[in-house]
Amino acid sequence: MKKVLFLVLFLFIGTIVAFSQNITTSEIKDVVLFTNQALVSRTAEIKVEEGLNEIGVAIEAFIVDKDSVQAKVYGDGEVYSVQFKEVPLEDSPQENIRVLLEEIQELRDKEKTLKNQKVTLNKKKGFLNSFINFAQVQVPEEIKTSLPKSEDLNRTFSFLSEGYSGIHKGEEALAKSMRELNKTINVAKRKLSALDGAASKGRKIIEILFKANKPQTVKIEATYLVCRASWNPFYKINVPMELKDINLTMFSQLRQKSGEDWDNITLAVSNVTPTKGGVLPSLESWILDISRRAYRQKGRDLIYDMALPAASRMVGEGVDYEKALTEAPQQEEAKVIYAQTTKLPLSFEYKLPQKLTIQSQDKETILPIFSKTLKGNFFHYAAPQVSSLTSLACRITPDKELLAGALNVYFAGRFIGKTQIPEKKAGEFFDINLGVDRDVKVEKKEIRDKIDETFFKKIQRQTVIRDMVFKITAENLKSETITLKIIDVIPVSRTDRIEVKDVKINPKPTKENHNDVEGLNLWKLRLAPGQKKEITIEFIITYPKGEHISGL
Repeated sequence: MKKVLFLVLFLFIGTIVAFSQNITTSEIKDVVLFTNQALVSRTAEIKVEEGLNEIGVAIEAFIVDKDSVQAKVYGDGEVYSVQFKEVPLEDSPQENIRVLLEEIQELRDKEKTLKNQKVTLNKKKGFLNSFINFAQVQVPEEIKTSLPKSEDLNRTFSFLSEGYSGIHKGEEALAKSMRELNKTINVAKRKLSALDGAASKGRKIIEILFKANKPQTVKIEATYLVCRASWNPFYKINVPMELKDINLTMFSQLRQKSGEDWDNITLAVSNVTPTKGGVLPSLESWILDISRRAYRQKGRDLIYDMALPAASRMVGEGVDYEKALTEAPQQEEAKVIYAQTTKLPLSFEYKLPQKLTIQSQDKETILPIFSKTLKGNFFHYAAPQVSSLTSLACRITPDKELLAGALNVYFAGRFIGKTQIPEKKAGEFFDINLGVDRDVKVEKKEIRDKIDETFFKKIQRQTVIRDMVFKITAENLKSETITLKIIDVIPVSRTDRIEVKDVKINPKPTKENHNDVEGLNLWKLRLAPGQKKEITIEFIITYPKGEHISGL
């Protein structure tokens, strides 16, 4: 029995050794681009002989996830194995890198030629200088001759003039050529540096072992994940003057330096990230202990963190939007072609409608993905403790299609600023700052700050009593009713040696401890045209005399 097994194994190994690997060329047909890598699909057709065939599909990507490699063979036979291999080579297998290396070498040769020309010019210049220097030395008696004739002197002067003029022109042209050549060399070196950072001098192959039942032409489809290819979402939001529904457009910023050029491909972008490891999260024990962490009063920093991001322009400042829109040319706007959306169980995939060519280089490609109309909740927003300016804002509730990304904000078609869409779950809102509205004024003033350190102004206390009163005034100078949200804080003690008491707030906040921040209050007010409202905040702080109290 052992002899039979040995004979079968020997015949099988002999069959593998007998055939030679057939490296076939293939084309990239489809690419699915994730936020951190890309799934590349290649196709090829190849003639195979009856029996066992070792087929190699060559790829040029810098970094391939070997565990992601898959291949299908469409033909009469059986697939024995599919695996990824890398064969060492002397030169880089990437065609674009080879072209750049050859280009740089040619430029270096030109540089050497120019340097040789410079050496020749220097020698000519040295000869002319030596000719003049010889005329200035003391000539010995035995070689003295009569003075040269005038025509001889004219020929000499003409020779020197033409010689120096030609040398100077040659030096100027040579210097200009050297500068231009160095610029071209630096550009080529930067391109090579961007491409060659992850390149290895090895041919990457997807090796397929296929047993054909007959001679035939088979079709091969191979897929693999590559690194150094990614996309990031960014958004454009346009708010109409009438402050109704808003239009949001998502674009994709594509970057691909994978080492392979994607020529005439079908591209789809996906908002799913392939899992690494696939392990579900776990928890450790919840341990309580005493720490020596210093107390920190957040104060102004707290409100500053709560404030909306600033826009780059003020709403309505210096721009007559109605006049600008009236004077705009009334031509029909060209339509934008968006991607086809496919909803998957855990994500969305967007297939671009046109064939694309995206080369492997340090370049950004921007493509529109989708456009949708969202319901916006518009309001004014103020944090008077940190800013005297009031912003017009819009609250949006996104769906799960919206990823975190940069957001460019347009008001009535005019760019007004930038912000960021944070990472949000479906149903969670986010607020967009549309810029400062100077027709809504919110001001905070200190009305009273009384410090008492004595009993009846005679006996010294060991505890300081500080009585403070603030007033916030809000005024609507617009011609329509607005909703105004104001946030402000009252001090919070982190030690029993400091006490905040007798807190009086009129009117009461719409929400205390707003956003689960202790001491942060939110008022939501409705202000009619020309209406003014006031908020008063009173409290008493007691603390040990002689102690420095941070936050006051």
